Amino acid sequence: MNVDSDHARKALVAFVIEKTLLGISKTALDQVSNSLYEEHHCYLGDCYEHPEYLAKALKDLFGKSHTVIVESIKKELAEFAEHKPVERFLKVISE
Repeated sequence: MNVDSDHARKALVAFVIEKTLLGISKTALDQVSNSLYEEHHCYLGDCYEHPEYLAKALKDLFGKSHTVIVESIKKELAEFAEHKPVERFLKVISE
């Protein structure tokens, strides 16, 4: 795997998270972004390497409804799931 494709996948994952949350509301995006920063000092783009941060923020903020968000993210990234880092990201946020 080359560095450029890894950066591209990281950007794609951040974009998909942002798009999915904006599909709910701007407030949902802001809440998740704020939670990530307050608890882990990270941003949406960091969730590619630390999907456990996103999983926790979604569960804390949305409870059982977080599964709807996770399913939407999984659907958007399905064609990239054969890449091990994306597969790992999807697995961790689904737990």
